[in-house]
Amino acid sequence: MLIGAIGITFSILISIIFVVKSKNIYERLIPLLSISTKMSLLLMVLSYIYNLQFIFEVGIFYLLLSIGGSFIIASFISRSDF
Repeated sequence: MLIGAIGITFSILISIIFVVKSKNIYERLIPLLSISTKMSLLLMVLSYIYNLQFIFEVGIFYLLLSIGGSFIIASFISRSDF
């Protein structure tokens, strides 16, 4: 299970590199939203490893907030003229 946490952390670092290297706002949006999803998955995996139920609930809550935030960001970007 610890290998999964290390893999998720590595994929978060790769997504950060894609956010920094992309030039278009639309190309930055997808890796940025995937970072928040991966962070919530990392919280859930770590809560399973250390047997902490409340951290799992924080991960679920963070995942729900990131999904709602992604809809708001996508709506804002589609209406603006970036």
